[in-house]
Amino acid sequence: MSTMQPQRSLSSQKMSHMHRKGPLGLTDATSTIATSPTLAINEAVAKRRAEGQDIIHLGFGEASFPLHPLLQTALTEAAKHTAYTPVLGIPTLREAIASYLTRTRQLTCSGKQIAVGPGSKPLLYALLQVLEGDLLLPVPAWVSYAPQAKLAGRKVIDVETDPSDYHRITPQKLTEALDAARINGADPRILLVNTPSNPTGSMFSKEDAKAIALWAREEGITLISDEIYAELAHGWREHTSPARFYPEGTIVTGGLSKAFSAGGWRLGYAMVPPTEQGLHLMNALRSLGSEIWSSASTPVQEAAVVAFSPDSEIEDYVRSSARIHGYVASWLYETFKEMGIPCPRPAGAFYLYPDFSPWRQALLKHGVSTSEELALYLLNEWNIATLPGSAFGEQPEALRLRLATSMLYNPDTTATENERAAALWELLAQADQLPAQYQVGEPQLSLPALDRVQVRFTEVITSFGSE
Repeated sequence: MSTMQPQRSLSSQKMSHMHRKGPLGLTDATSTIATSPTLAINEAVAKRRAEGQDIIHLGFGEASFPLHPLLQTALTEAAKHTAYTPVLGIPTLREAIASYLTRTRQLTCSGKQIAVGPGSKPLLYALLQVLEGDLLLPVPAWVSYAPQAKLAGRKVIDVETDPSDYHRITPQKLTEALDAARINGADPRILLVNTPSNPTGSMFSKEDAKAIALWAREEGITLISDEIYAELAHGWREHTSPARFYPEGTIVTGGLSKAFSAGGWRLGYAMVPPTEQGLHLMNALRSLGSEIWSSASTPVQEAAVVAFSPDSEIEDYVRSSARIHGYVASWLYETFKEMGIPCPRPAGAFYLYPDFSPWRQALLKHGVSTSEELALYLLNEWNIATLPGSAFGEQPEALRLRLATSMLYNPDTTATENERAAALWELLAQADQLPAQYQVGEPQLSLPALDRVQVRFTEVITSFGSE
């Protein structure tokens, strides 16, 4: 028998080799990439709801307000325009985005610095394809950053953040990660940050934005600042782009999906530095985009010109959306604080990142020792959909979850899409009467789904304490 075992092993190796060389073989990189957890949980919730289950959906971060009528009209009028556009976007849109960033982010920018693509996600991937070096990535980080870098053949170097201080990023931790990576043979040349952050809802202070930017300049690091949630700052901290302090080395990305509630339109932008190197980068993006997506949707681009141009109605809409997002996120934050659940105070977007480690021993009785097991436990036993911290690069044993509040606004009692939109417009109309942050006491909004979240989590935490 001992002489047969190697023969069986060799046969298995040959079969594996033949399979990889046969039809439909996958590359090593793609065979290890799973479906995006955010999309996977949304599909799982939809399936359970179709089966009649009452699921509290905190797993998917989609801005769910109705599209502004001016954008809807602009898209309808542009629908007949079906010709391809320049790879980097139509000139009027590039100029509108440049003016928008100058107006809202205090960035000096021209249309020549703007690349438009079918969502900021493909643009981020394209940047990781054309830029040199491995990636420094603060943890926790959005679920797609690390997979995109690995698909681009880059090593991903985790940068430790401080969970007791809004998962703050410091030059000290950046230097520690940089030095360790170089000792281990990596070549970190890119730092990717997200402010406000998905998953934590945290946002750089002006001092931290400056410190990170100056650190990147000192080290000769390319800084990519993903600012897709910049318009959704909650008001207690001003959004500050690191590009203000390191314009020659910072790339800013953003898009329509969050502030304008138009995720399905798939339109994003990247602002590159106004330097000779920035020009070379723009040419590289043009070349890569020409071979992958050709151009973003023409009607969507033309409608997006309206979104990024000065208009008081649209600006009021964005401001009202941000006020609702901030109020609801702060409401849930205060609720968790009252329950004794550690959670960073959100400063932007519509996310919270609570830590359930105080109940580790109680959770072990349910077979829960990782964030993934915790997310499954809440889904299966309590009908609460969340995402585990491990999906965002955390160590498995960290019992943190990402919760998104943006789906809680959808009314339960409406029968048609028009009724749903009317209810959401009514909600937006209340934004100006709300305080900037939720004050402990009776909520000033009537959101039954939010009430259910409070009741359900109270039951969960109470059950832990009774064991």
